[in-house]
Amino acid sequence: MKLTRILTAAAAAALLTGVSGGIALAQETDPVTLTTSGSGAEEVPSGTGQDGATLAGTFTLAADDTLTYTLSVTGADEPLTMGHIHQGAAGANGDVVVPLDIAAISAGTEATAMVPAEVADAMRADPSGFYANVHSASYAPPAGVARGQLSLDGAAAPSVVNTGTGGQAAGPDAGALALLGGVGLAAVAGSVLVARRRRTS
Repeated sequence: MKLTRILTAAAAAALLTGVSGGIALAQETDPVTLTTSGSGAEEVPSGTGQDGATLAGTFTLAADDTLTYTLSVTGADEPLTMGHIHQGAAGANGDVVVPLDIAAISAGTEATAMVPAEVADAMRADPSGFYANVHSASYAPPAGVARGQLSLDGAAAPSVVNTGTGGQAAGPDAGALALLGGVGLAAVAGSVLVARRRRTS
């Protein structure tokens, strides 16, 4: 019973300090990967994009608001002149918030851009409220060659992984150990060592 109380107390302390801090740190530093896939048919108003033109891209937004991206375009009849990320939902046009490197887009190579902090926060919270598009001489703003809304590419990995009972019989102590993860296990191990020393002294 005494050992159980020690384990419970250690579990509570670790949850309140180490685990909560680890979750906050992971949320602050994990990059967010967004993708887009679209065509001329998605330009607004309908019919202003180029028939048969498509774009596809991947955008990784780092914790420091650096955007690393690759955007490729097919089916454009003219050289591309501009590329942007706009803030706007599907079916609506919006303001340019991030200019893109048109030379990199034309070559299909990777490029980077700095995103204003408030825009980066909004992109993380609602990727579908943004879109990427490209332009050429015949498809100058507000028209575009092709357009695609941004979307979240999968879910972020959990900060705390439930590892199960580790081969031990399920019970209150086993559940607490599984929830704690690495930080909790270290705290519990230290408490058990102290308890054993007290019992043998």
